[in-house]
Order: sequence, then structure tokens, then C-alpha cells
Amino acid sequence: MLLLARRTFGLLIFLVIWEIVTATGLVSPDYMPRLASIGAAIWAFVTSGDFWLNFFATVQRMLIGLSVAVVLAIAVALVAARFALLRRALEPITDILRSLPPPALVPLLIFVLGITPALFYFVIIFGCMWATYISASNALSTVEPVQVNTAKIYGLTDWQILWQIRLPAAMPEIFTGIRLSASVSLLATTATEMLLGGQGLGAMIYNAGFSLLWDQMYALRLIIGLLGIAMNFLVAAVRYPLAGWQSRYSAMGAAA
Repeated sequence: MLLLARRTFGLLIFLVIWEIVTATGLVSPDYMPRLASIGAAIWAFVTSGDFWLNFFATVQRMLIGLSVAVVLAIAVALVAARFALLRRALEPITDILRSLPPPALVPLLIFVLGITPALFYFVIIFGCMWATYISASNALSTVEPVQVNTAKIYGLTDWQILWQIRLPAAMPEIFTGIRLSASVSLLATTATEMLLGGQGLGAMIYNAGFSLLWDQMYALRLIIGLLGIAMNFLVAAVRYPLAGWQSRYSAMGAAA
């Protein structure tokens, strides 16, 4: 609740500054509309059925792409944690691929996949998986040796240690990577929609900007920002039962 209050306060300060700048004419309303105009544009969107078709198209692409990327990244990290040679071999490849901006793949993929749903998902998955993979790989390989050695004394195999010891211990850091991947998924989804058109919030932003409808463009940006906040809360909600033990343990230690 405290975190939510801080973010709400920061948003209010930002909106007050925005209104002062636009009301005093420091920036032309043609480029920075008044909040009332943006609010009217948001209301027009949410009362339009066409908007919700675009909204849910973006959410669907984002959630499916993120989910596949997270599962794939953790699976590869688990195998790499089991085989150190594979992990070392993947490091330079990961460093190169994660530096590529996902939308840069679009021109090439158009010739391979065409403008199809597969193209959208490939770009989103490609952009999302690296943060989760790096977090998972690092966390799985740096588990306390005492835990691993104790498990070996009790006769656990390497795969059992990986599943029962390393993976649970790594979950808090893995979710840090998932949170970063969630942000990338939103950026990759909207950027790809802007490039390819069709349905989606990114396509709506492109059309609004191309038509010089600044109030609609800023309204859509605000909606996407709120969607990003909602994604953060969703990741936090999933994290609590799976990796919330770290926060609870820290709180118990502080109380003691």
C-alpha cells in the first residue's frame, strides 16, 4: 500500500506540472494538449467498442509472448545450470542477441513469416526472454554451496538438487528478471504494432500521430503506461506465493 501511495503521489505531481506548463502556454497545445483534452480522448476510447478490440489484441499478444518467453528462458537456464559447458557456450551468444532491439527483426521476419501472428509473437518472445534467462542462469549457478552439499549428503541426484534446491532458491531473482521481461513485452508489442499496423494500441498510436491527433496519441500513451503498471502488479501477485518467502523471511529477521 505504501508503494502504491508513493506512485500515486508521484503521478499527481507529474500531472500538476503538466497542467501548469500547458495552461501557461509554455508549450503549444498543438504538441502538448491540456489534461482535459486528454481525459476527453480517454473517455471517447473507453466508450468505444473498437478501442477494446485493439486493447485486448495488445494484451493477448503481450501475455502469450511473455508467458512463452518466461517458460523457454527458465527451461534453457535449468539445462545450462546442469551442464556448465553449455552455460559458458551460451554466454557470448546471449550477450550478442540481447543487444538487438526486437523491432529490428521485423524487416527480416516479414520475408520469412509474412505479416502473421507468428511474426508478432516471435518478436515479443525474442525481446522478453533474455532478462529472465540471465536472471535465472545467474541465480541457479550461485546457490549457497552449503545447501547443495547437504543435499548430496542425503543422496539427492544432480537433477533433484536442481529442481528441489536450486530452483526454489533462485525464484526471487528469477522474478526480478520476469518483471523486466514484462516491461519489455509491452514495449516490443506496441513497437511491432506500430511498424506492422492492423489491430493493437501501437497501431492506434501510429495512426493518431500520423493524423496529428495529439490528444488521442497522449491518451493512448497514458493507457499503455497504466497497462504497464497493471503488469507489474500481476507479476507481483504471481511472485508472492512462489517467491514471497524471501520477503517474509526478511521481515521476520527485521522483527527479531
